[in-house]
Amino acid sequence: MQTKQPRWVQTLLLYFLLTNSVPGIWALFMPDAFYNYFPGFGHTWVSVDGPYNEHLIRDVGAFFMALTTLSLVALLQPGLVDARVVAVCLLVFNVPHLWYHLQHLHMLLFVDQVGNVVVLSAAVLLGIPLLFYRSSSTVR
Repeated sequence: MQTKQPRWVQTLLLYFLLTNSVPGIWALFMPDAFYNYFPGFGHTWVSVDGPYNEHLIRDVGAFFMALTTLSLVALLQPGLVDARVVAVCLLVFNVPHLWYHLQHLHMLLFVDQVGNVVVLSAAVLLGIPLLFYRSSSTVR
């Protein structure tokens, strides 16, 4: 039986699918460009943090794609992957990721500090509601 998720759960899963796929595809398939130009639009958040390492950048891209895939499966097959599992996996990554960047904001221009905090905090805060979603198939 296919479980229908509420629109807010679908929206959050789609948000995480998109926000993880963009850096994932970029880092996995264009690691030099990701290192030099992420997040784009004339801003750089990666290259200020140390020397280029293609292996590390591609691994980060693959990790983002794994989170993308997890979000996609939960969105399309909610009976197979529960949204709460997605939330736990996202938070395991996003909390330490945010924490690291909060400790290293000094490397960025002020506008990039603000953007960095907003984007990474959203990844944490938007994952929290999914922790509390109980689908009808998980209620016993």
